Amino acid sequence: MQLQTIFKIQAVIFLINALGQLFATEMFLEMAEMEITPSLMALGQFMGSTFIFLALVLWKTSELEGSTIKMFGSIWAIGSLIWAATIAYHVYLGLAGGATAYVNMAIFVVFAVLYYTTSKK
Repeated sequence: MQLQTIFKIQAVIFLINALGQLFATEMFLEMAEMEITPSLMALGQFMGSTFIFLALVLWKTSELEGSTIKMFGSIWAIGSLIWAATIAYHVYLGLAGGATAYVNMAIFVVFAVLYYTTSKK
């Protein structure tokens, strides 16, 4: 698999998450077993907007070539591990759970591995 393809796939997943966070915020947060408050709703919607931006950045990143895209792949591998570790920590503390937390954690680990291994080729 090429890095360009990995970036585009993650862009689509970010966009799906973004739309859920932005337009179905309460459902999205409840699926993560979070206690819904007005502040958390605002944060969830802000995260939705941020994920739309990240989806756009990832989509455009797929147009990079050579060593530049490999460098971005390495950076996104680290970033994906940071996201996975943060989710795992929140699950450990009992602040998050359910399918949303576990699926997103697994997705970030898979992307970290894909970015790392593909960037090293």
